[in-house]
Amino acid sequence: MSQKHGISRRKFLRLSAMAAGGVVLAACGGSTATNTPSASQPAASPTMGASPQPSTPGASPTAAMSPQPSAPSASPTAAASPSASATPGTSSGVPNVPYIATPVTYQGEYKEAPSLAELVKAGKLPPVEQRLPKNPYVVPHKWVQQGKYGGKIEMLNSSSDDWGTTHFIQESMYGHSPLRYLNDGLTIGPGLAESWESNEDATVWTFHFREGLKWSDGHPWTVDDILFWWEDMVLNDEIPEGPPDDMRSGKGTIGKMKKIDDYTLQLIFDAPAPVTPERLAAWVNRGIGPTWMAPKHYAKQFHKKYNPNVKKNWTEDFAFPWGKAVDFTANPDCPTMTGWKLKEYKKGQYSIWERNPYYWCIDKWGNQLPYIDNLIMRNILDPEVLKLKFTQGAADFVHGGFEPISPADYALLKQSEQKGDYQMIFWDSGSGTGSIFFFNHDYPDAKMRELIRNPKFKQALSHAYNREAVRKLVYLNTGEVTTGTLSPKGVNFNINDEGRKLYEQWRDSYLEYNPDKAKQILDEIGVVDKDGDGWREMPDGSKLVVYLDYQADTPQGGEHMRKNEQLAADWKAVGINAKLNPIPPTGWSDRWNSGKLMSTTTWEVGDNSILIYPGWVVPVEPAHWAPLHGAFFQVIGTPKQNQQKNINPWKRNPPRIGPFDKEFFEPVKTLWDLYNKARVEVDRMKRISLEWQIMKLHIEQGPFFLGVVANWPRVELVKNGLKNVPRREDLTLHGWVNPWIHPTPAVYDPETWYWENPEQHQMQS
Repeated sequence: MSQKHGISRRKFLRLSAMAAGGVVLAACGGSTATNTPSASQPAASPTMGASPQPSTPGASPTAAMSPQPSAPSASPTAAASPSASATPGTSSGVPNVPYIATPVTYQGEYKEAPSLAELVKAGKLPPVEQRLPKNPYVVPHKWVQQGKYGGKIEMLNSSSDDWGTTHFIQESMYGHSPLRYLNDGLTIGPGLAESWESNEDATVWTFHFREGLKWSDGHPWTVDDILFWWEDMVLNDEIPEGPPDDMRSGKGTIGKMKKIDDYTLQLIFDAPAPVTPERLAAWVNRGIGPTWMAPKHYAKQFHKKYNPNVKKNWTEDFAFPWGKAVDFTANPDCPTMTGWKLKEYKKGQYSIWERNPYYWCIDKWGNQLPYIDNLIMRNILDPEVLKLKFTQGAADFVHGGFEPISPADYALLKQSEQKGDYQMIFWDSGSGTGSIFFFNHDYPDAKMRELIRNPKFKQALSHAYNREAVRKLVYLNTGEVTTGTLSPKGVNFNINDEGRKLYEQWRDSYLEYNPDKAKQILDEIGVVDKDGDGWREMPDGSKLVVYLDYQADTPQGGEHMRKNEQLAADWKAVGINAKLNPIPPTGWSDRWNSGKLMSTTTWEVGDNSILIYPGWVVPVEPAHWAPLHGAFFQVIGTPKQNQQKNINPWKRNPPRIGPFDKEFFEPVKTLWDLYNKARVEVDRMKRISLEWQIMKLHIEQGPFFLGVVANWPRVELVKNGLKNVPRREDLTLHGWVNPWIHPTPAVYDPETWYWENPEQHQMQS
């Protein structure tokens, strides 16, 4: 029997089921919040409210190469053509949670690609109005111009494994998302579901899906496709598909699904689940987050419940990746809801995608999307070869968020713009820290653990860190220098002036590069050179060595290694014997989770919310700065919670530290308490206030992790003539494409991209 995993499959998000919860996004203007009753409740009167306007963050330092983000613009609906109109119809339903959720609608005749029109004429395809849902999704982005049909887009991918390739493909297009964020980063709008509401305590959520949706093979989409995924995959112990956070209450308990009709679905929880829409909007396609649906009419032939003659190892067809019953990225026969469907696939080499004639999205002029006929995804394993190929004009688009392209590559790429016939543009990363360093606060050695847990020790090392040197060397003076926070574009910070001031306080808390101050603090806590050898010792006089542990296959000369080298040099300059310590990548996670490593380095903290992914700031899983506390949080409420109390925490299975242990780190209890309160709090501002308290603890007793720069720009390489690819100046203040929350580049709808001269970009026979 397969072991069930209770999270999304995203490698980076190994969040425990106990870490359920989410974030409520601030709206950019007024809206209506409607309380819709559940079947057992009387109707409540609608509540009205206008959301506060986001405050304007201070300008962050950027290089001259990249334009500054523009000020917030009007709602995306404002740019609609005369034939398109904004109509109310979507709301959160939770008290004090207003949204802008007024989708753009289109009234008029639909238009389609000439190739599809020919198939309709030949009787091989239904007319376009029969292929689209009753109310198609209208892409609302204000920068979108009416495009031209035809051509292909070639993309390059340097992933060396199957998951990376799948990840790349799926984050390049929208499709399976019930709800989605709008480009302001703060607003939730419709997706496959065109409206939704909840009861007053957010225990019942009702979603109304678009009538007439169809899979890429023309088969009708219904709520049954969600129920098949839920009942026959998630709740089937033989299939490794665990309940996602989306289907958990704020207390972590699993909810239930109830079909109202073919296009209406209720999610029912035994405790408040106020952030359900935010979780649904955070992910797009299979592999990035929870699947949330499967084409029942196709997949049931591989399922034992519906076909008793399936093969013995039938569950493999439902595994990720490459399970042919559900993986539309590798199996051309598997239906999809994305703008393109798989035509040809060669593992490890390339995939070719063709227009989905049943795609459910249109532009503001009634044109069925996508404009582009074909997508071609090619694997180039060597990142340097990938960059070279692009500079030679061998691709049309490369996303620096997927590939190892950084501001440090600017000079080479800039020199080759004319030769390669492309432009280098920039999107905000949304990063909170850049490359991160953090200590293991659960290190087995008691003396070293006590020192690591001492805020003064970490504050001294933060003041000894020359971040400006790293900013100049690695990020070409882009972004804003930071002690280390969550994303500066997060809702918690931009909801009002108080939130913005709190962000700035956290960012600047131990930011100053001041070696003398660092030395003074170290002296105060007794970390001094007692034997005269030039290195500071522990307070008791024993040797002190700080190990900068990192995976041995970390690219030399890359972001992490340059940062680590700077840290080691800076700390040595104040008398700390710091040593770079490469660790074999095999078994790395096990060694960290069991508390055996002293420190680690990892990617930027880009998440825009504590409740969507709390692990950076609250130990709810073992991946970050208190791994054994995080492991304990995962067993809370299970029989393991009170087991093995008399066993050394590092020898437990799994290794874990709980409140009953003398090794317990007291600030963790406060963080847990605040987090547990926040994730069931229905009132948005009360919830955000609790999140602010979490941040304040990080300021007062941290830093728990050390960052470099926030919101440095991502490099995007775009072939000349490819239109509707947004520039940084097109985006609202909060527009961003960080992959932790917002899928990229799918969030900017490549289905609307088009060629100025499509005839020059045709597929070769």
